[in-house]
Amino acid sequence: MSHGRLGEKVQDGGMVARRSLPVRAALGDGGPRAEHGPGRRRASLFATGLGIAAAIAACGGGGGGEGSSSDSVVTTIPIVQLTVPAGATTTTSGHSSPSTTTTTTIVIGITISDITVAPAVSVPVVSGSGPSSPTTVATGTCSGITNLPADAVTGDQLVGDLDGDRVDDTVTAYTAADGTAHVFLQRGNANASDVTVALAGASMVSLSWEDVDHSLGAVVAAPKVVMAIGRGPAGSAAATFLSPNRASGSARCITQWTVGPTPFTFPIDQRGPFSGLLCDGAAGRRYYVLRTGAPDGVGSVVVTSREIDHDGTVVTLSKLGDETIPHDVNVQRNIGDIQNCDHPPLFANFPIAAVPATTTTTAVEATSTTGG
Repeated sequence: MSHGRLGEKVQDGGMVARRSLPVRAALGDGGPRAEHGPGRRRASLFATGLGIAAAIAACGGGGGGEGSSSDSVVTTIPIVQLTVPAGATTTTSGHSSPSTTTTTTIVIGITISDITVAPAVSVPVVSGSGPSSPTTVATGTCSGITNLPADAVTGDQLVGDLDGDRVDDTVTAYTAADGTAHVFLQRGNANASDVTVALAGASMVSLSWEDVDHSLGAVVAAPKVVMAIGRGPAGSAAATFLSPNRASGSARCITQWTVGPTPFTFPIDQRGPFSGLLCDGAAGRRYYVLRTGAPDGVGSVVVTSREIDHDGTVVTLSKLGDETIPHDVNVQRNIGDIQNCDHPPLFANFPIAAVPATTTTTAVEATSTTGG
């Protein structure tokens, strides 16, 4: 079966580094050595003073203060204070003869003027390592429980990308303490969510992936959906689809599909009338079609088909038209089961019902004799 309809395809600044270059000023072990001579001593002290002054200016000192990025300051800063012990020999600039003095204090200073102090620069903290930085984790919460109950009776479990973020998620079917069927989703990089499955009173559902939005040649494959099946009386079952709900935002809460306000369910039944699901490929797409076959009692079966379309978790059913086919041994298997989908048929061993005999009507020609 092929269809002409085509479904809608649902699909840092650079790092700043700053280094501080330390200014080192060393006066040796307590002061300049005497054997270097007075001239060397003054030169050493003066050079040391310049170094310290430069360090003070670089740190925003000298009276500018924090935030004075454009202020010029004129300041004389005492750099070294040297005490000469009594009786020591000193030489004063301009005099060549040494003299013995009493205790003398020598203060060497430096005048700093017109030094512009740059404002402090706030450097952002950069983390990560470029392209290989961890993926941003989605955030959000859903109503209901966020952990699989400890007393849950678990069943099928699927692992795969359900929400489309290319990270594997875990989907678990379980029976709650009140006997209801649930499906629990734990997203691989985010929150969890839970849903009670409305499915003909089923207390447990089996799970499988379905590639509902399959598109041949798509660069990025669409995420699959979950088909949940609840068994009924022998030869019968009910099924539905579930997937993350885009309407729940970043939380992507798992939701059972709906038709309007009603949970979407469909029967799979071999008992008659026959009901099932057919997957049909056409134009690189896959179409999901619900079929019902009703025997007419005179050797034929009338088949009604409806195509499943969806927008997220909301279903639209489009009637494709009816057809009448001969009632033979293949009708029960073909119409009343799952055919050509990702899930195999359910009722391969269910007994085939007797095919009703074809009823025919023979026309009898009526004659009359007229005497005269």
